Amino acid sequence: MLYESNPQLDANTVANPPPVIDVKKDLARRNGPESLRCQKCFGLSRDGKRFLTAALILGALICIIFVEGLIFAATPRSGRFLDRLLRPNEPTPQLITVPVPRPPTVAEKQAVKKKLTGLQTKEVKKTSTSKVQYDWEAFVRFGEAIQAVGEHVARTALDPKYESNEQPNYEPIFDELELAVIKEKLAVSSIVNGDGAKSIPIRATSASSNPYASKKPIGAMPPKSARLQRLRVRIAQTLATYQRRPMNTAHHSPWEIMHGFVGFGIPTKIRVGGPRGELVNAIGWMNSGGRCRGQVMLTLRDERPHALYGVGLQGHSAQYLAILAQCRVSAKSPLLLGGKNFTVADLIEDEKLNCRSGTELTFALIGLAHYLPTDAVWRSSDGEMWSLERLMQEEISQPIRTAPCGGTHRLFSLAYGCQRRLKATGRLDGVYQRANTYVREYQYLTLRRLQNRDGSFSTEWFKYPDNREDDIDRKVQTTGHILEWLVASLDQEKLYENRIIAATEFIATALAREPGRNWKDGPLGHALHALSIYQERVWGVVMPGNVVAFTGPMKAAATVEVAQSDEEIRQATLPDDDKTRL
Repeated sequence: MLYESNPQLDANTVANPPPVIDVKKDLARRNGPESLRCQKCFGLSRDGKRFLTAALILGALICIIFVEGLIFAATPRSGRFLDRLLRPNEPTPQLITVPVPRPPTVAEKQAVKKKLTGLQTKEVKKTSTSKVQYDWEAFVRFGEAIQAVGEHVARTALDPKYESNEQPNYEPIFDELELAVIKEKLAVSSIVNGDGAKSIPIRATSASSNPYASKKPIGAMPPKSARLQRLRVRIAQTLATYQRRPMNTAHHSPWEIMHGFVGFGIPTKIRVGGPRGELVNAIGWMNSGGRCRGQVMLTLRDERPHALYGVGLQGHSAQYLAILAQCRVSAKSPLLLGGKNFTVADLIEDEKLNCRSGTELTFALIGLAHYLPTDAVWRSSDGEMWSLERLMQEEISQPIRTAPCGGTHRLFSLAYGCQRRLKATGRLDGVYQRANTYVREYQYLTLRRLQNRDGSFSTEWFKYPDNREDDIDRKVQTTGHILEWLVASLDQEKLYENRIIAATEFIATALAREPGRNWKDGPLGHALHALSIYQERVWGVVMPGNVVAFTGPMKAAATVEVAQSDEEIRQATLPDDDKTRL
């Protein structure tokens, strides 16, 4: 290449060498102004890079917190939010080993089969019956009887001031000899003091003044302790508080009303039409076809009373009958459906027809074991032969963990069936003996491995120990159900141990601390039922106007010392106002 001479340079000036061209930079430069704009937009300084890094980190943290919040809202667990966020992931707890029922022996299977087959053979033999002749006077008497029963049901269900002068609709649980002993003890008691012996009338308690509110006590008396006395007052306060907060037919479904009277039994009242409506008997209203939030629990099927199943109604087969049984409603108690008169006995017959093998029979076992004799045998609508022993065998062969409410109702039904069998025959044999052992093993497991430090039971039922400290609703749900089964099945002496006392304290305190809380009606009803059973078994008393909550024989007697502390209970349970739960 030839270089042109520059006149400004003299002879001694040496020209600069030609520039060295970087091919890459030259290509970038030749790409035009578009490349320059990109460099201006995306070219970051040191401060810009720092800002971008901080923004990315902050965005990642926001995403993590958002996802964690969604998980926390969906499935609340124990521990605080920040603790869960910062602590390492914990492994999923392993299921604990649970008791397994002993299988039936060959002799047991043969005995049950022989019993069912024997009845089936007898049914083949038809007996001749004479034709009954009816005249006009018989029809008139029948019509008058229907009118009288209808008026009785209407008065009981709709008139809040109605008081029957007749015997209660539920059967007494004392025989004549026991009633005579009670009346004798109420008349006079010999109390020896320093001045000698003198006769002093016994002060009537809620148990001693009502022979239908207690049972012949054979259990050990509770120890004298300030802790138990405080617990008695707390239980009485809690029960009285929630008894004064009736549900109403406008806002509560039949399912909710049903769980409202499981805790208090026959005296339970509800308001008709809304929170300010008239007070009526809850069971009388339901058994008379009364609507709750537009639904009825009972209807007619094949001209027979039938309990409906579905949302807002029964959640399980025979659930309504089981709750009537736990409330001690007599089989002779009237039902008014479709303008026709029936009794609870007709509902019992309907539930007998609904028994099916391999299905959930928990509540059928509770209801039928309560109302039927222990040797009852019947045929379901599909032609199968059934007995209470078969119901027990069906229930004991099904798992606990996958059953409703963690399996607590199934354990309750097995224990209930054993109690009814023991009362009828004085002993447990066959499937009843195996069920009794099975329930006791679960009792031991629950008290030794599934109780938290605050007295509550595992929030994961019988799966593994867990304590959702930030979820009081869950704790009341699991603890209330488990405690209900325990206090209804444990031996009398177990009720005085620290573990049961602590669990009872937890439920009574949790409910008393937040009486205005919108508790779920199902867990609340079973928790109150647990307190009612514990109150009766430990002190031999129930709430004024209530009936027996515990069907077993093991309970303490109402003593003079208990009567003397009634004034403290009365002062603690005085109503402050008529509170209504929406």
